[in-house]
Amino acid sequence: MQPTTPPEPTDTPKPTPVPPTATPQPIGLSRSNPYPRSEVVSAPNWDVQVLEVKRGEEAWKDIQAANMFNEAAPEGMEYLLVKLHVKSTYADSDEHSIGGCDFDVTGDRLIRYTCSMAMVVEPDPQLDARLFTGGEAEGWSAYLVAQGEGNLILVVNETYNFDEGAIRYIALDEGAKISISPELASIKPTDLGKERNNPASRADKITTEDWEVSVIEVIRGDEAWRMVQEANQFNDPPAKGMEYIAVRIHVRYIGTEDKAENIDGSFFKTVGSTAVLYDSPSVVGPDPSLDIWLYPGGEYEGWIVAQAAKDETGVVLVFDPLFDFSGKNRRFISLEP
Repeated sequence: MQPTTPPEPTDTPKPTPVPPTATPQPIGLSRSNPYPRSEVVSAPNWDVQVLEVKRGEEAWKDIQAANMFNEAAPEGMEYLLVKLHVKSTYADSDEHSIGGCDFDVTGDRLIRYTCSMAMVVEPDPQLDARLFTGGEAEGWSAYLVAQGEGNLILVVNETYNFDEGAIRYIALDEGAKISISPELASIKPTDLGKERNNPASRADKITTEDWEVSVIEVIRGDEAWRMVQEANQFNDPPAKGMEYIAVRIHVRYIGTEDKAENIDGSFFKTVGSTAVLYDSPSVVGPDPSLDIWLYPGGEYEGWIVAQAAKDETGVVLVFDPLFDFSGKNRRFISLEP
């Protein structure tokens, strides 16, 4: 009997490659995957539960009733009231404070709204307690958000906990989630305005590692001082031989890490033809002042107050973010017409 001829070998089918998928963030650690509103959240040091949320006219009625001197929300904004139940889970024997300023709010506008933006007396009970481990409290916190803003998320951000890994996110709107736009990764910094002797013009938009910055309006001298006076009656006049320069600026945060970054007037200085660097004066700026926390893609427009000698020519705005020791974000923008 002849042996059976073995079949000709054939190519083994190769598995179809599967494109890699992004690893989802653990629940509550990002805006793209927040805890649902109904959940009791075990954040570092605290258990947190959202009990009730009021917004717009409903929130304003309660805020009006809480204190007759509370002011209505600015144009384009509305109040948000969040009632929270908290329990201390600290692993020590000390008491710890908890209040509305240990929480922020964010949404589609990509702004982190802090308690200081809503300077009102909240309805009773207010969230304001000192608790030992196991102690519990509940109360209202007030925030300002943009009218009609969607995807509202509560940010658990304990004031004196400086560990960024301790931040937690809780959806306030049903199904709220916010992802970082992939478009941001394609934005590259430019060299425009990198050299003091070759500044960008007032009409240019500068693009750094983390920010896009544009000058919208410049007001100098007596008119700028009037604006500063109107912003706060306790603001000091310019020092002898100096004058204020009010600059309206548009900024956009273009970082790609899911965290908020602050920008304010301290990011800006001025220099002129005498090569003297002028720090920003310590004054309250006109409304809206540029002092905001932005998530990636978030943008905002507001006033800063700079200064220079009265006879200074060739004045240039220096954008130099705090704690950016690399100098990668430093840019120079001419304030001359």
